[in-house]
Amino acid sequence: MKGLFASIAGLFERKPHLPGKLGELSEDPVALAEILVLFRMVLADGIVQPSQLTTFERICEQHFGISRRDMPELHTLLDSPRARSYDTQAFTLLGQLDTEARTSLLDDMIRIADANIVRDERDDRLIRRTASLLGLDLAAAEAEKRNRS
Repeated sequence: MKGLFASIAGLFERKPHLPGKLGELSEDPVALAEILVLFRMVLADGIVQPSQLTTFERICEQHFGISRRDMPELHTLLDSPRARSYDTQAFTLLGQLDTEARTSLLDDMIRIADANIVRDERDDRLIRRTASLLGLDLAAAEAEKRNRS
């Protein structure tokens, strides 16, 4: 019942106008789910490492066109009720992506994990779980990434 009320409240929620790419992102549940999964990687070990956050921000700039100066607004968007509602449906939404896009998302998660000096077991666990939920072979994805490097 609580979920129903939250959904109804979300319909009437004030939606701040976000400029440019952030505005587009706020209206694209699949892209927002991708960014939420990437941000989970930053938070996987419970400590926000500056190197991982910087890598996340680079990925957001390269793949989604979000300027570094818009990062504070992106973080606010990621913490919004709208984004949190997409977070619960993230893997259903990400299932709409083709194999190449899902593989790219997994590669980006690995880039974020590798940005830390020592890759934490919690990072590895999140990567393995995400690969499984996305229907990807992690070993094949990592081998392909090594071949491209």
